[in-house]
Amino acid sequence: MTAWQLSGFGLNNLKPAQITQAEPKSDDVLIKFEAASVNPRDFQIIEGLFTQNVKFPLTPLSDGAGVVVAKGNDVTKLELGDRVTPLFFPNWKSGEALFDERQISSGLETHGVLRKSGVYNQNAVIKIPDYLTACEAACLPCAGLTAWTSLVPVGNIQPYNTVLVQGTGGVAIAALQLSKALGAKVVIISSSDEKLDRAKNMGADLCINYVKQPNWGNEAFEFAGHGVDAVIEIGGAGTMEQSLNAIRHGGHIAVIGYMAGIQLDVTVFPLIIKCANLHGIATGNRDNFEQMLSFMTNHKIRPTISNLYSYKEATAALGDMAKGNHFGKLVIDFAR
Repeated sequence: MTAWQLSGFGLNNLKPAQITQAEPKSDDVLIKFEAASVNPRDFQIIEGLFTQNVKFPLTPLSDGAGVVVAKGNDVTKLELGDRVTPLFFPNWKSGEALFDERQISSGLETHGVLRKSGVYNQNAVIKIPDYLTACEAACLPCAGLTAWTSLVPVGNIQPYNTVLVQGTGGVAIAALQLSKALGAKVVIISSSDEKLDRAKNMGADLCINYVKQPNWGNEAFEFAGHGVDAVIEIGGAGTMEQSLNAIRHGGHIAVIGYMAGIQLDVTVFPLIIKCANLHGIATGNRDNFEQMLSFMTNHKIRPTISNLYSYKEATAALGDMAKGNHFGKLVIDFAR
């Protein structure tokens, strides 16, 4: 079976390989993959920037989608031909992860989806809505679910709330789409006027070029009237001050990234004055995923794909992730 395997840190160590496919056990399914998407975490893992605790060889990439082509005798939740996507955390079913629910994640502690097929427990995958393509569904386990968890289980976004979204990557654009479907107003920031124009065409209510307007937090606060209700915090250390300027009293800042710095040095005074809530977000559980898929189906939301690559172009997709020129998701289409 063909897979991409990482033999050591560095994109130059990611090579095609022939591996033996395991047979599904009694409660397992065999998935033939049709698509995979790339997240910043995937590139960071490959380059040794996420953690040094990696067991090589590793098949990377957490997010993919495919078809059930074989199953064990005890599988009752899935049928042959079902279209599915694996969970980012295969053991996190519901509630808070208070024990070992997040010890295993796709593409790190266990092999990821950059391979032609893989065996999964029936509880570690979830059915894809019929209206979504495999390429679209592959965008959801990490980026889509992270946006949903930030907005709904954590942020409790309601119609006429205002959400501030940082950037135009996979999580950011998913948050834009979900926020608009929830009835909220959206403020989005980027250094690219072209990307801001695209975001405006997708429904963004206020677009701010943060290079031209470094005090974008104050502008977002004034736009919302009383401050924004939620921030999708992707920058980390470099953007937190402005996020605190933008947030309303009692608002929620969902911290999901550190593109502008990892060492968070926050003056606690504005945090206390605003009574702001800081939430670390690490995707979500299976229940969250199912709720998101139901909502997306009702609103027919399709993930935004920036670029498509063939299976042989996997390293190019990862290289483009590092460049940061994309708008939405970078997806590997195995059929190309």
